[in-house]
Amino acid sequence: MSQSSVNIEEVDVCKCGYYCRLKTSRTPLNPGRRFFGCKASKENGGCGYFRWIDPSLENVDESSLMNRFIDCHNPIDRLKRKVKELEEERDSLKFQLNENEEKMMVLNKKLKEVKLQRDWENVKFNRV
Repeated sequence: MSQSSVNIEEVDVCKCGYYCRLKTSRTPLNPGRRFFGCKASKENGGCGYFRWIDPSLENVDESSLMNRFIDCHNPIDRLKRKVKELEEERDSLKFQLNENEEKMMVLNKKLKEVKLQRDWENVKFNRV
């Protein structure tokens, strides 16, 4: 584990005595950067406890910063793509289901005709 890594399985407790949630920054200066923060905001009487989990981006080169930005949004984008893929698959399966139902109706109609023909043949054979 590198020096900049932090074991996020550890739980922080703020000065209020609350267990702190792991949160993700959505600010332009720290996109996707994770931190622990007091459960209650300062406006609601919280202590204001705050601790970054991820290292600062100040000394990170541009390509690395871009990768972090992409990674930050990637889970959301991946989920959106997955939803779109699943919707497309659903639509395709609905289309296939409709086609198969139509084929089944045609086959059922043919089956009835064959049964009717067979019954008619049996009636003619029994007359003789």
